[in-house]
Amino acid sequence: MGGETIRALDDITLDISQGEFVAIMGPSGSGKSTLMNIIGCLDVSDEGLYVLDGKQIDSLKDSQLAEIRNR
Repeated sequence: MGGETIRALDDITLDISQGEFVAIMGPSGSGKSTLMNIIGCLDVSDEGLYVLDGKQIDSLKDSQLAEIRNR
């Protein structure tokens, strides 16, 4: 809006191991929902790398992403 660039997630690194529980916390507007949508394979990031179980998410087909979401 208004030509302003918003960087919801900037310089983030996140490693979550299988079976690990994490909490995503932060103030309003800090990118929590954006991060959850990317983690859930609902959105893709503009830049950076997301690897899930050894697979680079941005290179998967829609059907493969749907399969991941179903699991």
